[in-house]
Amino acid sequence: MDKPIWLFLILVFVTVDHVQGQCAGARCGDCLILDNCAWCKDRNFTMTRCATEAQLRSTNCTSIVLRKQHKIEYIKNSSFSDGGPAQESVQIRPQHVKIKLVPNLLLRTFKVSYKIARNFPLDLYFLNDPSYTMRTLQSSLKALAKSIAIEIKNLTTDFRFGLGTSMDKVILPFTRTSPLYINNPCYGTAITCEPAYSYRHRQDLTADISNFEKAVDAIQTTANFDKPEGLLDGLMQTMVCGNRIGWREKARRMLLYASDINFHQAGDGRLAGILEPNDGLCHLDGTGKYTKAEVQDYPSVGQIIQKAKENNINIIFVIGGNSSALTNEKVRQLFYDKLATLLPGGTEKASELSTDANNILQIVSENYRRLRETVKLVVNEDSKVLSVDMYSDCVTGGRTKDKINICSGLTTENPVDFYPYIQSNFTTCPKERNLTFTIFPEGLEEKVRVDVEHVCDCDCQLEPEAEKNSSKCSFNGTFECGICNCNEGWIGDSCDCDNRGTEEEACGTPDGRICHSVGNCTCRKCECFEGYSGDKCECNDKNCRNYNRLLCGGPDRGRCDCGKCVCNANYTGDACECLTLTTPCEDKNGTICSGNGNCVCGRCVCNNGFRGALCDKCTSCPGICKQNKDCAECFAFGTGLYNSSVCQRECTNVRTAAILEPATPDGVEANETIKACITEDAEKCIINFNVYVGDADQQVVVKDIKRCPPGNPDPITIGLSISGAIFLIGLLLLLIWKLLTMLYDSMEYSRFESEIQNPAWEKSENPIYKECVTTVQNPMHETQFSKDNNSDEKLMT
Repeated sequence: MDKPIWLFLILVFVTVDHVQGQCAGARCGDCLILDNCAWCKDRNFTMTRCATEAQLRSTNCTSIVLRKQHKIEYIKNSSFSDGGPAQESVQIRPQHVKIKLVPNLLLRTFKVSYKIARNFPLDLYFLNDPSYTMRTLQSSLKALAKSIAIEIKNLTTDFRFGLGTSMDKVILPFTRTSPLYINNPCYGTAITCEPAYSYRHRQDLTADISNFEKAVDAIQTTANFDKPEGLLDGLMQTMVCGNRIGWREKARRMLLYASDINFHQAGDGRLAGILEPNDGLCHLDGTGKYTKAEVQDYPSVGQIIQKAKENNINIIFVIGGNSSALTNEKVRQLFYDKLATLLPGGTEKASELSTDANNILQIVSENYRRLRETVKLVVNEDSKVLSVDMYSDCVTGGRTKDKINICSGLTTENPVDFYPYIQSNFTTCPKERNLTFTIFPEGLEEKVRVDVEHVCDCDCQLEPEAEKNSSKCSFNGTFECGICNCNEGWIGDSCDCDNRGTEEEACGTPDGRICHSVGNCTCRKCECFEGYSGDKCECNDKNCRNYNRLLCGGPDRGRCDCGKCVCNANYTGDACECLTLTTPCEDKNGTICSGNGNCVCGRCVCNNGFRGALCDKCTSCPGICKQNKDCAECFAFGTGLYNSSVCQRECTNVRTAAILEPATPDGVEANETIKACITEDAEKCIINFNVYVGDADQQVVVKDIKRCPPGNPDPITIGLSISGAIFLIGLLLLLIWKLLTMLYDSMEYSRFESEIQNPAWEKSENPIYKECVTTVQNPMHETQFSKDNNSDEKLMT
């Protein structure tokens, strides 16, 4: 039992949290577009103004604006009228309304009522196939014309009949065009036919039945060459030539299309070289003939449906004739049943004409009753932000509303009610807040005009509550619902921020930078980063001189402005380092710098020979070295006039050092001057010391070594020194000789080892050796050889 409760609480919490989270909007109207949202218009309210009503109350808002409700204003709402002589029939009401529609809120209370008028006008046009196989229809239509009129008169007294015939284009391969066939398409048969034509309008819509009968009687048989016929050309011209046909603006328009064969459609004209598409316009000459049949292609099925809807024409297909019943049934099923369902006032299938055509009266009567007793409301609205769904209680007898737009079985006694549920869906109000759409019964010209105005503004956004160019908004905006709605080019809570133009125009520099790249352009002004200033942040407020490691001496002395110090009162100088007051330079008697200097920037600049904050100390006066001589001698070396006890008592400002600082040159100003002193002790030794003269005291620094005069030379020392020098020189020469000898021996030994490793012995024979072979040359050997050769050559020749 506890689990469902917890689930319910969680669901409620999540729902509330979601609703609160989706409320958003900078203005009251934008906020209230969303469902369950409210607006707080308290002027000094600091919390979120757009939230749920409960959330605003919890944050102590006292003036809460809630969502408006729809308003319906009936501009024209004429009562139902049955019509008749000198009386216009009214079948639908209201005729014109204006709805103030609240966005994202469903309107359910708008009602449209429809009631059959007893004498609502009827325009009935017969478009017949004039071929030989449809001859019985012509006879029956002529014979039954009065009967049809009587039957229709039982339903309405205001009716008119019209007539037209349609065959095919007079061009091969649709119609024979040879001289023998052009005037008599039935040449070669026992029948004489009228010259072929595409479409002919024969009788305007008329209430004179005798004229209609004469027009039917004047129809002559004609023929085409191929099997399909061009009735779609005639159908198109009948629908679009309203003035020529005589269609009345406020009447139920019925067009009976009678044939026993299928039809040509868009694309078939190419067989005859016709490439121009059908333009869907009227092209009838003075005799009622279609003049563009051989120029333009057949219309498409889509064009036929479109023109039927545009002109509110209810097309009734009547299929049959002198052909066999099986043939008629096949043609009807293959070509017309499906098409019949797609047209305004469509039926489940095409009507079937009997072979003797005597049921034409029944077909006309049944289809008119069906159209009259059935209403389908159509909404002509193509807005992307508006949705209109039709509901009615005609099926349930008023118990519940179903989402339907068709009601049937209507009578002239009781109206039927429809409820268009209208809702606009968007998150921000569109620029175009007004739109218009119509609701009309399909196939009729009657309609309900609905003007919709989207109510996107709260009352506090409109005058007189809203204050235009209010002082609360710096005269640059409208004070509405507790906030400022700024005029174009102004922003900010009080509309005090100029946002006109571009950043480059307002904050740009010649080199193309915005605020010199060290600031942001806001409200057409540069907001400089810390340390920068100027109209375009051209000044660097940190690029000034420092004093005491502080910019311009610190905030007590001055501030940096565009690279220069702006000093406070009593300060001057590039870094505000100079105090202009002389008070710090005055002694107790009011004398500036004791009369021994000048007051510069709040400090005494002493004349030569004077020191101290008030120039009251003389550094060049005689006696300063003499005054400190005894302390320097006793403290550093324990000699002189002072004994140890006196030295400790009187010489507390003395210390020693290995090196003394140089004395301060004359004319140089410093916080502390150094006076260099030289004195002699009883032993004629030179003692060096410095006296440091500061603003408050003196310090003495003594060099820890004194210079004494040299004594007589010692002969022994001189002799030993000379002997030692000679010995050392001889020892050094001996070492050098030994080193060179060792180096030479090492080189010779290395060369010896190298020769052993690489011997180069000469190859020669033993001088006492004698070879065992002796060679002797015969002196005659060469001569005999030459003679033999010559003899051989002669023999060969």
